[in-house]
Amino acid sequence: MEKVGRNEPCPCGSGKKYKNCHMQADDGKTGKNKTFLYALLFVVIIVVAIIGTYLNSKEGGGRSSGPPPGPPPPGKVWSEEHGHYH
Repeated sequence: MEKVGRNEPCPCGSGKKYKNCHMQADDGKTGKNKTFLYALLFVVIIVVAIIGTYLNSKEGGGRSSGPPPGPPPPGKVWSEEHGHYH
């Protein structure tokens, strides 16, 4: 469909200018689509964060996993409470 100018007669046949008849209804469709896409993006980010946290905990990530393999750095002691060397 060809784009209608805002001051041209509305193609619905009402005799009104397009800006006073159907322009707002047509423009509103894009706003609803944008809102839907933003909401969908937000949900996807939340799901990815939850899955990442779950996988990290399954792989031994976190504080309860103990010190990393290998000898400790000279003069350092592993802190179970903080999950790193002091």
